[in-house]
Amino acid sequence: MVYLSKKNADKIIRELSKTKNKEVGIIIKRLKCPGKKRIYVCENSEIKKLLKKAFDEKRKIKIRYYSPHSDEHTNRIIDIYQIHKDCIVAFCHLREEERTFIIGRINSAAILDEGYSIPKGWSPENIILNK
Repeated sequence: MVYLSKKNADKIIRELSKTKNKEVGIIIKRLKCPGKKRIYVCENSEIKKLLKKAFDEKRKIKIRYYSPHSDEHTNRIIDIYQIHKDCIVAFCHLREEERTFIIGRINSAAILDEGYSIPKGWSPENIILNK
């Protein structure tokens, strides 16, 4: 996923608006409309609810995660495969592999519009057996 500054996005929209391609025109029209703002939650109980909702709806979720090993916070987009009481198993797009995330280390979270599907034949045992 690419993130653009408002200035660069506006420039691209202006240039693409010149096309006569109908499909591109529809996309440009959607880009010009004010989008939904992501709502980030920061309370632990709210984060747990949001994680469950994202999992139930199979929607990607953006999290801010603290790693004690590096003592850093990172923004990650994840696809939740399994939820436990204190952790989740998910595909991490930053690391491009399955990871286990401790829910208590998630500082904020927001559901994204983009969906996902759990790979066919996936099981939690595969994580252990493939490492």
